[in-house]
Amino acid sequence: MADKTIVPVGVRLSTDIEHRPDRPTPYRARVRWTDPTSKRRQSLSEGKDSEDEAQEWLQAIVEAAQAGLTPSLATMKLAEYGEANMDLAMRGLELKTLDPYLSGWRMRVVPALGHIAVRIITNGLVDRTVQNWIADEHSRSTSRTRSPSWSVSWNRRPGTASSRSIPPG
Repeated sequence: MADKTIVPVGVRLSTDIEHRPDRPTPYRARVRWTDPTSKRRQSLSEGKDSEDEAQEWLQAIVEAAQAGLTPSLATMKLAEYGEANMDLAMRGLELKTLDPYLSGWRMRVVPALGHIAVRIITNGLVDRTVQNWIADEHSRSTSRTRSPSWSVSWNRRPGTASSRSIPPG
């Protein structure tokens, strides 16, 4: 599991790639930094199949850090992010709403998107996922909370003038 240490803004990152031929993923890409408060050296690493993949991963981490994201957050999967922030996301909801939302998270969102890093999830990816749920004939309540315009067009009767709207996607 990735280290969840927060990297202070403006800290210099150093990167390296180590070749370890005895491993299933022989190229270890590693990013390191020194925490200015504790003066401790922190690091985050990931194994890759090729040196090019390792270099791409390091470049993505450096670019994310330059944009203000910590290396830990840049690699965080949606499922991990949801676990860490679910209380904040669900604050203010009525109790009768909370259970269906959490059920949808566990049964639909995490299996479909939970393995993907948060920073690479796009609107198109979410739209495709919702369209797959609809194609798999899941109930309307599975997808109608994604966007108000989609839920309105989803609930219209076929053949009416208002049903001709094209859902976003």
